[in-house]
Amino acid sequence: MTTPTKPERGSGAPGSDIWVRLASGVVLAVVGLAAVHAGGMWFLALVGVVGLLLIHEWNSITIRGGHGAMAALHAACFLGAGAAGVAGRFDLSLWLVLAGVPASALLARGLGKSVLWPALGLPYVALPCLAMIWLRFDATLGTAQVYWLLATIWATDTGAYAAGRSIGGPKLAPCISPKKTWAGLIGGMAAAMAVGGATAAAVGLPHPLGLALVSGVVGGWSQVGDLSESAMKRHFGVKDSSNLIPGHGGFLDRLDGLLFAAPVAAAAIGFGWL
Repeated sequence: MTTPTKPERGSGAPGSDIWVRLASGVVLAVVGLAAVHAGGMWFLALVGVVGLLLIHEWNSITIRGGHGAMAALHAACFLGAGAAGVAGRFDLSLWLVLAGVPASALLARGLGKSVLWPALGLPYVALPCLAMIWLRFDATLGTAQVYWLLATIWATDTGAYAAGRSIGGPKLAPCISPKKTWAGLIGGMAAAMAVGGATAAAVGLPHPLGLALVSGVVGGWSQVGDLSESAMKRHFGVKDSSNLIPGHGGFLDRLDGLLFAAPVAAAAIGFGWL
């Protein structure tokens, strides 16, 4: 459930650093696709480990010092919600996530911290992870659905970068991400529609034309996720969410688009919005 390198982001001098970024991106993509293909406990292990790392990064950024108790609360709710989802009780999963929001707010108040960011952390991480589990564990189309979603996100990132660099033009949100342009957003959505529709047809998903349209929406929403994570980091004055991924930063940096897109994709499929 990971994405390859996003060319428009990153830091450091050119040269060897680009090879580190590319190597890390390839490794992440291979591991992610292998877990999706294997399914079962392999996929659950990947989602669980990545989810816990995302929780750690979120709380490290938003709670300066003493974030261990909040991370423990979030981890307990996250793992409980995941276990309920694996048992087929996604309704219970959602209730656990919802219950974790006021619990996080109360704990934050007790710690003398801001209430908003801790309350947002659990749903920000848990809902996308639950969406990925729900998509993958479909008995007939699980693997194909996740392949489609990942291909859509990767196409969005690539199309946005290519269009933004080649066309340029007005900035999308210069106060948040100076490099992003409206051309990049449109190019990313167009690439998402083309690749998402083609992937849906290739992996045997029903309604590939409908999924092409959904892919455009999912791709556009993933860009909102990218901007939202950038805004959060800018608010707290950090450049990368962590240094866990060589040449990339952290998992929040790499998965920001997928975190927003996965619940939308699951809702589109679950509610038949095709």
